[in-house]
Amino acid sequence: LRQGQLEILNYVYPEDLQQAQAATPATIEIMELFDSLTIPYPFFNEKYGHAQFSWGGGMEHQTMSFMGGFWYSLIAHEAAHQWFGNHVTCGSWHDIWLNEGLATYFEGLTVERYQSLGLWNYWKQLKIQSVTSAPEGSVYVNDTTSVSRIFDGRLSYNKGAMVMNMLRYTVGDSVFFAALTNYLNDPALAEGYALTADLQRHMEASSGKNLSAFFNQWIYGEGYPTY
Repeated sequence: LRQGQLEILNYVYPEDLQQAQAATPATIEIMELFDSLTIPYPFFNEKYGHAQFSWGGGMEHQTMSFMGGFWYSLIAHEAAHQWFGNHVTCGSWHDIWLNEGLATYFEGLTVERYQSLGLWNYWKQLKIQSVTSAPEGSVYVNDTTSVSRIFDGRLSYNKGAMVMNMLRYTVGDSVFFAALTNYLNDPALAEGYALTADLQRHMEASSGKNLSAFFNQWIYGEGYPTY
């Protein structure tokens, strides 16, 4: 990484050791990519790693993600949470997409960087199919009493990710990643909490654009256009 060598520590069930030894080296290129795109890995002075557990999916505990398996996309998703979710986390459940949508999008950025254009387009197409499988619901969570709504894969994860992809092409690559860097570096947010308005503020400051219409349509609004 930019700061030097980072310890990557893995706790694995003995019966799965061989599989984990084959899969976890991907963590290195994933961490290098995320480290290069915005701010350096926030917990460099400690470590990063994984602890296997018996649930499905993963949980992004700071510096030590709990993993139900060691597939590439899960490693990438939980690693991305060290930036988006652990270094800066959502200030309310309304804004969970700031954690999950961004982690999902950064998971996709590993496909864009390390795999083929065809697989990157396929990754995006699968997300779009998920998003457009139903019209209702906004990325912004209106009902925070419902756990299933907060962690809705279609809205908080996939639509959040694809809206970030749209925003990237609205403001341009350099502005997009500069804004995310400033968001993560913001003294009011770093090692603390952010709301959707904070991300919008940084995107507007870096781009010089008024993005109210974009956020009102795509984050707070529902549905999608058909052509």
